[in-house]
Amino acid sequence: MIYLLQNSIDNIAHTNRLRYINPKLKVIFVILSLIVCVFSQSVIVPLIIATTMIILTLFIAKVPPKIYLGLLSAPIVFGIITVIMMGFIYGNGDIIYSLNILGFKIGFSRYGINMGLLVFSRMLGGVSSTLFLIFTTPMTELFYVLKDLKIPDILLELTMMVYRYIFVLLDELIRIENAQKTRLGYKDLKTTYKSLCILASSLFIRTWEKGETLFITMSARGYNGEFRMFGNIENPKLKYVLLILLFELFLVGLSIITAHFDILKLLGV
Repeated sequence: MIYLLQNSIDNIAHTNRLRYINPKLKVIFVILSLIVCVFSQSVIVPLIIATTMIILTLFIAKVPPKIYLGLLSAPIVFGIITVIMMGFIYGNGDIIYSLNILGFKIGFSRYGINMGLLVFSRMLGGVSSTLFLIFTTPMTELFYVLKDLKIPDILLELTMMVYRYIFVLLDELIRIENAQKTRLGYKDLKTTYKSLCILASSLFIRTWEKGETLFITMSARGYNGEFRMFGNIENPKLKYVLLILLFELFLVGLSIITAHFDILKLLGV
């Protein structure tokens, strides 16, 4: 299942409608949006960023909703839990709702809920921005962008190799697991633990062997400790960069204006 999901994401990144938009432009857009999300003191601004990214991903890039919402659902659930927990932990101030559980009074404060909503909105804006970049930009192009950003070669090469062999190791894992299932390797709890130990040890050995094979193959082809990346990605047009900057500056201004906005009052709470 994980293997299929990884391949689906990689295929979508190569076939979506925003595939041929300059990757540097998308990286600039996402990084600036993430910075605004992190430093925003307003709930509204991260929600605007999240809405923008979701619209671009689902309706412009035409990413399949099932896969996208499946990845977005887990952060949303954790975000809702965070709002509830922060409403309880930061219990000082105006109590908007309370519960009596086994004789203990648990109150949820306005300040705590507002803090939780701010964290939730930042998380949603950050995750949706990251998913936008993942679904619309192939990893191969991101490697070129990282190279232009002067990321150290050793870090870039390790990232490329890890990305390449994630799929290889997942394939090995699925093959071993399927072989174990055909031999009733997961028929009960005891057998499952034994099979998982065998799976982990076998996967470690296979990983070591493939690493040795990779090094020998690369050395035979003249590898001297440095990958050669051919080609280059042109810089985005200035007018598009300026449009992104104007949008982000608008969000910064809106964040300052609505910094003390109480969303609970808008909801009548």
